[in-house]
Amino acid sequence: MTTETELKELKETVAVLVKKVDNMSALLAKRLIETVEPLPDEVEEYQKFQEEKKSGTADLILWKDP
Repeated sequence: MTTETELKELKETVAVLVKKVDNMSALLAKRLIETVEPLPDEVEEYQKFQEEKKSGTADLILWKDP
């Protein structure tokens, strides 16, 4: 059976690991997501889609596996 001291140490270790994982996740998100700028044609298509969505004329096509 584990003692109260061992449980406390385990809890502290888990807290440190959770903090490290959170930091790594934030770093990955920053490097993979925030640093990639969309291409001009991607921005244009997105704006076009947003306008069509507002006017109710946007058509969504369901993805079908071949």
